[in-house]
Amino acid sequence: MTEIIIKEEALEQIIQKLQSFNWTGQTKQEIELIRQDFAQTYDKAKLNSLTKEDYFIGLGRQKGCISYDLEWGTLSLGSIKGGSKYKYGYETDFPKIKYLLQKVISVDASNPYKANGKLSTDLENIVSLSKEINGFKTGRTVIPKLLSIYFPDIFLPIFNDQNRFLNFFLVSGIDTENTGLALYFEYNYKLLKIKSRVEEITNRIFGNFEFATFLYHTFPKEQEIVIDGQPIILPVVQEEQKFEALEVQHYQTLLHRNMPRLFPKLKYFDEEQQMQKNGQYDTQVVGIMDMLTIDENGDFVIIEIKRKAKDLSIGQILRYMGWTKEELCKKGQSVRGLIVAESKDINLDFALKIVPDVKFLKLGLSITLVEQ
Repeated sequence: MTEIIIKEEALEQIIQKLQSFNWTGQTKQEIELIRQDFAQTYDKAKLNSLTKEDYFIGLGRQKGCISYDLEWGTLSLGSIKGGSKYKYGYETDFPKIKYLLQKVISVDASNPYKANGKLSTDLENIVSLSKEINGFKTGRTVIPKLLSIYFPDIFLPIFNDQNRFLNFFLVSGIDTENTGLALYFEYNYKLLKIKSRVEEITNRIFGNFEFATFLYHTFPKEQEIVIDGQPIILPVVQEEQKFEALEVQHYQTLLHRNMPRLFPKLKYFDEEQQMQKNGQYDTQVVGIMDMLTIDENGDFVIIEIKRKAKDLSIGQILRYMGWTKEELCKKGQSVRGLIVAESKDINLDFALKIVPDVKFLKLGLSITLVEQ
């Protein structure tokens, strides 16, 4: 485990923000009641008799199944919103998922980490099991949130934002070869070390839910322009502007709205979610794909939209293809890519010659005005 060296400026910001941080006994009690309710509802007996309907949302009911309660019913215990329903795995893998959940709730909480940060046998076993289940291989949301609910003193309710907080705090030690649960466990260990240091300099003991809330208070996410899920109205083109001034998000909307005509043999992989987001698919691990689709043979087709495509586009779409092959492809399924753009440079031309699973489609727009 790399030595954990904390930036002094981050600690100074912690001290400053502590004065405006509000965490009351009532807040603590409300959080604990929600946590206990979930843990008691889905206890060992329940997990041992778990059915698909108890786990997957939409198989007969919404509330009262783990996936709904984990994502929405316990939102105040840490957000895992976003991405696709397939982060909970495929129905065909339910026996494996059930066995994994049984192992999660049975973790020996007395010694989850060794002195050097290495994992206990229980945690190593959970990591190994997760790598056999599509949807869990690279995910850091579902199982980590369950662990933070069942074992709130060990696992922090910080999931995909672990990297962001560690970048604020650590001089080094962010780079790692771990993925998925192994990555969550490594980063959780480092965040717990940071927590101990913060407690030392502030002379205050934090519960894990309190500390996670404090970190979001201290290092808030920047406000971003929301595009996902919102129809984008094309701007009125002024006289001095050119049509090529359209941005990628405008092309995304155009292709989404004309999907059946432009790609008649393709359909969205997660129709319900992607229809709300102009076709985008959030991997929650390697970025947001412009479009993730299935062709008439049941194979995956990833569409990446650019204004001018360069050879860097190859690396991006191959990253998405590799993740799809690892996380979503079932036995016999393949994945290929389409880069759609107004133009491409010569570097991309050369790259495409040795990447047969990626094709380029030229995007052409034509606008005419006819007086009536």
